[in-house]
Amino acid sequence: MMWGEGYWSGWMWLVMGAGTLTFWVVVILVVRALLPTRGPQSGEPPRPDALTLLKERLARGEVTPEEYEQRRRLLVDGH
Repeated sequence: MMWGEGYWSGWMWLVMGAGTLTFWVVVILVVRALLPTRGPQSGEPPRPDALTLLKERLARGEVTPEEYEQRRRLLVDGH
């Protein structure tokens, strides 16, 4: 008789462990591929909002202070 020499003898436990590890790695990779990622997709910085752009235009002299105030009020108050 072969006492203790069943299917799990020798290196079989190693093969089964490697198979289990491979299975879970594949499952995790598939789940990560299917879920949407967070954050910006590209390396570009986020675009500034309208009020920031308006302030920059005033600083560059592209709009007068009166135009700035009128447009700022429109953006902030909505009227």
